[in-house]
Amino acid sequence: MARYRELIVKADDRDLIPYLAGYLAAKNVSGVYFAEESGLHVSALKERFRHHGEVQHIVCTDEAAVALRDALAKAVPRYRFEIKEERELERARFRFEVATPSRNVAQLVRDTLAGVPPQTFISGFEPRERLNHDATGTELYSPLHDYEFQGNGEVQGDIDGVIKMRQRLCTIEFVKCNEIELFED
Repeated sequence: MARYRELIVKADDRDLIPYLAGYLAAKNVSGVYFAEESGLHVSALKERFRHHGEVQHIVCTDEAAVALRDALAKAVPRYRFEIKEERELERARFRFEVATPSRNVAQLVRDTLAGVPPQTFISGFEPRERLNHDATGTELYSPLHDYEFQGNGEVQGDIDGVIKMRQRLCTIEFVKCNEIELFED
């Protein structure tokens, strides 16, 4: 399992994210996730008070952290990027729920959950299907549906795998995903 770090950088996201994205693309560095774009849970207001200004949370592999530090050190002085905190991360998790009248969406959810990345797992997911023979056809705005699929659960484990699973699940209609919580051990 890859080792991950969280860097809290004092910077304006309008400067930091494009700068780092360009730098990392030019150096062909992967394994970097920006909190705003990846659904990571951060206490933004608390962090702003503690660090006296806007901060950005970046989660990356240990190898990518070296490139990030290099990029921040080489930035032009007007950006004033500063790493305020850094911590090692061990794992991540998020909760999700699904409620749909569509058999196609239900199958897509099942297929997505079956493709869990290595060292990532689903817990507590017990899907419930209900057939109502009194209702006919699938009407999205109908008070009754002939088919209903519901369930909720948690994805946890390897940080990269958790982020990828959230990205996949969030693209499916009728699936709600909470923010990703990060943990150190």
